[in-house]
Amino acid sequence: MDINKPVTNKKLVEIMQKIKNDKSRETEFLDELLKAKFLCPVLMNLKSNSKSNRGKIILNEGTTINLSSISSKNGMNYLMAFTDWTELSKWKSQPNQQTLILSYNDYQAIILKDDSTYEGFVINPYGENIVLEKNLIQNITQRFEKIKKGESVMIGLPKEYPFDMVQQMIIHFDNIKVVKAAYLLWMARGDESSYLLVLDIVGIPHNVFPQIADVCKPYLKGKLLDMIPMNTAFGKNAIENQQPFYQA
Repeated sequence: MDINKPVTNKKLVEIMQKIKNDKSRETEFLDELLKAKFLCPVLMNLKSNSKSNRGKIILNEGTTINLSSISSKNGMNYLMAFTDWTELSKWKSQPNQQTLILSYNDYQAIILKDDSTYEGFVINPYGENIVLEKNLIQNITQRFEKIKKGESVMIGLPKEYPFDMVQQMIIHFDNIKVVKAAYLLWMARGDESSYLLVLDIVGIPHNVFPQIADVCKPYLKGKLLDMIPMNTAFGKNAIENQQPFYQA
């Protein structure tokens, strides 16, 4: 763990300050979230033989780390994620505050453990106060995973078109009224193949994706389904010269 590395997330903070009044920034927020490094306050009981060398702490066996959390009004526990030291000082202003530098994936791994007592995490609880609940964390999809360097992705139409699944999606989209257009494609990525559902959607994609997955599940017949918003670079490229199966 690098204890001298500065932690700043200027672009993420800028987006968070605007997101409540500008829902079109939701996808941009999620993209920045996955790139961010956060300060997580902790209480460490270091063993005497733990070492500090060139800005790094080497934790030996027996060292204990307790993550600091914050409770909601109904008693639920949330981890804290601070974008910088200024935000951290709004919680506790002390020069020797112990912290870990964690990524989104680190928080995800901690919160989704079977024995976890955390309901999610809060970014800048004394500032922008953005809460990521456990169910939202569970539903962040593969669209936010970076394609491995050099990995080829082939996109086309499904060889066997799932008309029953498409019909059920159309009914669902008419009911929820947040999908403006939808494209169903077939994606081959490395050794994996899947349906690729590209959606022009209003609001937060990951509030809607789990519902769509439930609609499609009975018709997948063992196949995988990936979903991405249309307003991403990958989404725009995927639907080039393609026709939507749904348009509101």
